[in-house]
Amino acid sequence: MSSDWAIRTHNLSKTYRLYERPSDRGKQWLLSAVRKCLGREPAPYYREVHAIENVSFEVKKGETLGIIGRNGSGKSTLLQLIVGTLSPTGGTVDIDGRVAALLELGAGFHPDFTGLENVFLNASLLGLSKADIDGQLDDILAFADIGASIAQPVRTYSSGMFVRLAVAVAVHAAPDVLIVDEALSVGDFEFRNKCMERILALRAQGVTILFVSHDLSTLQIVCDRAIWLDSGRLISIGNPIAICQEYCVSATKINGRLPLSQDIQGNIVAQQENSAAKFVEVGLDGYCANETPIYYPHQDIGFKFTLFAAQSLEAVVFAVSIYRADGDLVIGQTSYEENVWWPTLPSGGIHTGRFILTPNCLAPGDYRVAFGAYSKDLCVCYALTELTVSFSVRSNFPTWGKVVLPCRWVHGEPSSNNNGI
Repeated sequence: MSSDWAIRTHNLSKTYRLYERPSDRGKQWLLSAVRKCLGREPAPYYREVHAIENVSFEVKKGETLGIIGRNGSGKSTLLQLIVGTLSPTGGTVDIDGRVAALLELGAGFHPDFTGLENVFLNASLLGLSKADIDGQLDDILAFADIGASIAQPVRTYSSGMFVRLAVAVAVHAAPDVLIVDEALSVGDFEFRNKCMERILALRAQGVTILFVSHDLSTLQIVCDRAIWLDSGRLISIGNPIAICQEYCVSATKINGRLPLSQDIQGNIVAQQENSAAKFVEVGLDGYCANETPIYYPHQDIGFKFTLFAAQSLEAVVFAVSIYRADGDLVIGQTSYEENVWWPTLPSGGIHTGRFILTPNCLAPGDYRVAFGAYSKDLCVCYALTELTVSFSVRSNFPTWGKVVLPCRWVHGEPSSNNNGI
């Protein structure tokens, strides 16, 4: 009875030993042996780096799994462990079926062989017989589309020609499992489109695909699931849209300059000291202080505020500043822009109000909010809070950029084109 999985890893790990000096290698080998003979614990002369640490997951047959993570997170190491070009330090990996992998540029190619000779070499490494290769040769060469260069040694090829030939062989090798590691980023626009069409066709045929890419737009659309690696560890696995959004939000926090203030404790709102006035309440409609609700594009977000006047104030204009977690100011608006202001306020008086973002136009991310109160001419600041309110935005569909604006898409009338364009 055949299994329903194509790839399965269990506690997969890869650890490297790094030595500060070349002589430390000799010490590790010699002195450690001596200490063992003397019954003593060997002293390490190295430090360990965990490229992959206890990673477990399963890929179903016919599933397309995306792998994301920063440079150095372990993506390429994981793929090499799965393919078998690296041996694990611990754990296991199992594959059910023939694998075609596009990992390193030129892998499986002999630099002094011609492109044609390398087609036969590479395809045979993928398990194809000469008869199989002969039957697919015309399709492979047409897909690669490198013309007369097919008769030249591949050491004369550009990186783009390398990729064309390698991809052409891999996608015509009738694999059960196709593994792609950023290979398509080298090709030109037209070739990438052709590759994606072929990958989608293989996906429709039930081929299992492992897809590593920094192109999160494509990954969200193509993949059934995604895994997120960081420092060799599996952070999460699941819906590719949700995983990519959480990854992007995390990336903006890495160098974030705007941590949330210890916001509302009791009735105290963190704010700049000012003798004129102070905010006694700020928050989000329907939520308690210190909650971080999640909103979606085109959903209204309501902010509430209460200002206490420590001295008499002239007409008051309120302002809101919304920052993304990485410190990028995305919204800075005042009520004056909408010809709205509050009347003069005697000492001890209270102004309340709301700012409604209708609809929410922010793209997925984590956000921090500050509130301000100004004179009508905006010259005098009566009160200004720290970043005291936080909320998040997520989406159920792939999004790009910093905002998701309300808009309309309109069909044009179809017409024949007589200009030959």
